[in-house]
Amino acid sequence: MVKVSTFLAKAAELHNVDITYPIPERPEGNHHYTFPINADRLTDVEIDNWLLFLGAWRSYLNYQISRLDGEYSVLSEGYDLLLSSKVAVLEKESEKRLLKDSLKGQALADDNQLQQLKIRTIELNGELKLLKGRLSLYDSQFDTLSRVITRRGQERFKL
Repeated sequence: MVKVSTFLAKAAELHNVDITYPIPERPEGNHHYTFPINADRLTDVEIDNWLLFLGAWRSYLNYQISRLDGEYSVLSEGYDLLLSSKVAVLEKESEKRLLKDSLKGQALADDNQLQQLKIRTIELNGELKLLKGRLSLYDSQFDTLSRVITRRGQERFKL
């Protein structure tokens, strides 16, 4: 039977794939900001600075999300496989028919490593949701500035 350690090792091996490509550093500078209420009032230089700032953070977050998503995928699939195997054994050994949720609970209660694997997938899922939410914020702000640039370009063309 496959063990939890197998999936932890596979998730760790993802690091070897990751380091074969350039790894972005965390963007420098002020990590707190107030996005302008009216982006139309920004100068072209200010818009350019905002685009660079948001673009750097978007890129960094995409990297972080891909790194965590890879680990989550391996560990989540591993958890599902191990849990299914344990549930099958419990069903086979049981003299009476048990509910799937009861079998899952019993499988988790009987295996501390499986519990730890589940906890890690929960943590990763939470981190991914947080980072994807932040990425969506940066995307929206970046898109707002892009619309300002497009509108200014159209206005300049009309003149």
